[in-house]
Amino acid sequence: MKATVKLATAVLIGISLTAVAEGQPKLNCTKDVTYGKEFLAKFPDAGSACQEVKVVQGEKWVRFDAQVKQNKDNRLTVDLLNKEGNHTGNPMTFTYTPDATLTLEKNKVVKAAAEVKKGERVMVWVPESRFGLYAEPGAAESKQFKLVSDDSTK
Repeated sequence: MKATVKLATAVLIGISLTAVAEGQPKLNCTKDVTYGKEFLAKFPDAGSACQEVKVVQGEKWVRFDAQVKQNKDNRLTVDLLNKEGNHTGNPMTFTYTPDATLTLEKNKVVKAAAEVKKGERVMVWVPESRFGLYAEPGAAESKQFKLVSDDSTK
């Protein structure tokens, strides 16, 4: 009898923990994120292009999908895409270090940034608290991608 009670208790606790994990609210790209002024100045349509939000080590990270416009001489030009997959018309160019990586959008294969070709779609992450482009959420510091120009004012 005691073994049955213990087993039943363990099952109920397991079900409760699973329900709590699954019941965590999904973060909203426009309501739950406060985009930095610098980022909004360069990309005012950030909320409509946000694909998902994750909390990593207590910090919110926003994922964007982008299409590579050019990749040459450690300079990557991308155009961020909205949720429908259309270009936002705000291309940005970043320099990157030789060890920089990017994750391809559809198959989530990580490639060296230098190997990413024009036309490929990549996933990029931006932390809520500061402007920067990262290959994955949770990076404490990135010297891999640095904005060198944006064409959003043209």
